Amino acid sequence: MIYNDLGLFTVVAHHLSFSKAADRLGIPLSRISRRIAMLEDHLGAKLFERTTRQVRLTEEGRRLLDRCQDPIEALQRVAGFTDDTRHHTIRITAPPLAARTTIGPKLVDFAEQNPQVQLELTTTNIMLDFFADNIDLAFRVGPLADSGLVAKRLWSVPYCFCAGQGFIREHGLSGPLTRPKFQTLPALMAGQPWVLETGETVNPAHIAHNIGDLDVIAQAARRNLGIAMLPKDMVEGDLRRLEVENTVPLTRDMYAVYPSRRLLPERVRKLIDFMAPR
Repeated sequence: MIYNDLGLFTVVAHHLSFSKAADRLGIPLSRISRRIAMLEDHLGAKLFERTTRQVRLTEEGRRLLDRCQDPIEALQRVAGFTDDTRHHTIRITAPPLAARTTIGPKLVDFAEQNPQVQLELTTTNIMLDFFADNIDLAFRVGPLADSGLVAKRLWSVPYCFCAGQGFIREHGLSGPLTRPKFQTLPALMAGQPWVLETGETVNPAHIAHNIGDLDVIAQAARRNLGIAMLPKDMVEGDLRRLEVENTVPLTRDMYAVYPSRRLLPERVRKLIDFMAPR
């Protein structure tokens, strides 16, 4: 009986809805609720958080889904099921800038090549919680904090210092700058010090603006409002790179981050491999 209940559990988890699962399986809603309650009692763990408006997996529910979903999918294939039980969702989070420039286009390519997988992308600079926020995979720029999560490096993101052409002319910034001179210039910051490849941090004396979005920082730099530290591939058009003596920005890395290697669903593993440079 527990194996049947695990099958019911995966359908509810897929839809995050008891009523949709009941419609999908042609089973009364009351029976679905009762069987899931029996499964929770058997396992001694709450699998779903239920309110009048939504259903979400608990941490224990997420772990159980990761553990049992692939075997159940395999049984469905053996049984010849070809309906929407083979359509699965990958819930992803990524920084807004990366979603627009690097991550997003690759996700679209993956979706085109894997029509059986539905992608749900949340763009934010906030570190969402995998279990509380129901996330399968996160794309994050390092360095990463030490944690129990698994991180796979995908590619490097080199940074440089830059300014608008008008700003460079106004402040006479031709040629390499000394660090003392550099630190006196109006700076466009993203809420944290600039980190160098030596591990040092640079804290400009004059912070013109604190802006949390790199696209907006680039726009402000183009309007000659200050110096900035941006990914090199954003420095184009009216922006020019600045050389500063013994002051090289840290090259950061983009990572695919997920909770567990051992319980990683095949569709998520396939997406991670797809995102890695070839």
